[in-house]
Formats: sequence, structure tokens, C-alpha cells
Amino acid sequence: MRHPTRAFLATTAIAVLVLPLTACDRWSSKCDTKSNCSIMIQGDQFHSFPRPYNSDHGLRSADRIRLVSALEGGEAHFQAGGVEPTCTQGNSFTIADTTITCDAVGNDRVELTTVRQNR
Repeated sequence: MRHPTRAFLATTAIAVLVLPLTACDRWSSKCDTKSNCSIMIQGDQFHSFPRPYNSDHGLRSADRIRLVSALEGGEAHFQAGGVEPTCTQGNSFTIADTTITCDAVGNDRVELTTVRQNR
């Protein structure tokens, strides 16, 4: 004999646990020129980088970035461009032709500005 109430409660319990985890991932980007962008990442999902890291690839990007972890007032750890860079607020790292600066580092959240050098 099946117990529909138990199945409903189990499904509801899973949804209550999973939905807050997925709701924490946010991404926004705004690029004002071919080479400058402002990016906000919250959570740890991979996102498409708004411009290619390498200027030889034009404007369409297949590059991705992921915030692995970030602590308020501490370091942000990324996976991007086949490397795992870190930065603190005000510091930068470079991938190919793109310099990425950590403007603000919060708990599982980071704000970045990027500048891609055109050759």
C-alpha cells in the first residue's frame, strides 16, 4: 500500500533543502567597451565570461569562470581559463590578455572589473 502523504512530505522536505542552495547563485555582467566589464558572482556555479580572455577570439566568448569560495575581508578563489587564481580586495590576476581585479570580496560573493588588452 502506498502512502501519498509520506511521498508528499519527502518531496517537500527535499525541495526545502535544495531550493535555498540554488537560489544563492547569482551572476551579472555589464561591458561598456570591447575590453572593460563589471561582473558580480555569487555562489559557486560556472558562468560564461562576458568577453574572451584572449583578444584574438573577438567578442564572443566560450570562456567560463567559477567562484570556488570567498570570505569577507579575505581571499576569493576561482577556476577560470584552466587555472585556479586567487585575489583579495583591490588585487588582480591575469588570464591570457585579460586582467581581472577583485573590487569587493564578501562571503561567497565577489565583484570584479576586467580589462582585456587588445593587440
